[in-house]
Amino acid sequence: MTDSRSRTEHDRRVAGGLLGGAVVCAGLTLATNSMLPAVMAGGMLLSSMMTYRRTIDPRPYWTWPAWLVGAAGALLLAWPGGEAERLVLLPLAAVETAVAAVLFALWRRRRHGRGDWIVWIPETDTVLRREWSRRAAIHWAETERHGERVAISALDEFPHVADVLPLYPYRDRPGIAARRPVGQE
Repeated sequence: MTDSRSRTEHDRRVAGGLLGGAVVCAGLTLATNSMLPAVMAGGMLLSSMMTYRRTIDPRPYWTWPAWLVGAAGALLLAWPGGEAERLVLLPLAAVETAVAAVLFALWRRRRHGRGDWIVWIPETDTVLRREWSRRAAIHWAETERHGERVAISALDEFPHVADVLPLYPYRDRPGIAARRPVGQE
């Protein structure tokens, strides 16, 4: 666990360093009106985004920063470019910014688990699984519980179980139960 946590912190520091380098190169682009710093800034922005992606949980609508980075890269390349490049890159940046704004609004609405679905046993308040969509919750209940009677509900309707760790929390291993501290079995 410590190794993955340190790897995540390292990736965040690397992403921050790349973002800082991109800001410096963007400043050079604005000062010199040269294409080389613009290309370097775009590359560092993209690298920063790809490194940061490894540190976050892939929740619904989580791709909005990538769209925003794409728009920033298009604007950076349009700055020192000629009229033909600007004619293509400025509308592209506008579309990418609009997509990023819509995805950000949807992502913000779904933060902290709002809109999630739970598979649970209501009699004992035992949360078995938490999924991002109703379809995924139904699929998990059908494939992993093999006909046992469980309830599938929107998490928003039962806020008292929002902070409960599900018995099966791992997305990449849906049938593996979480290890519990002694006394919580």
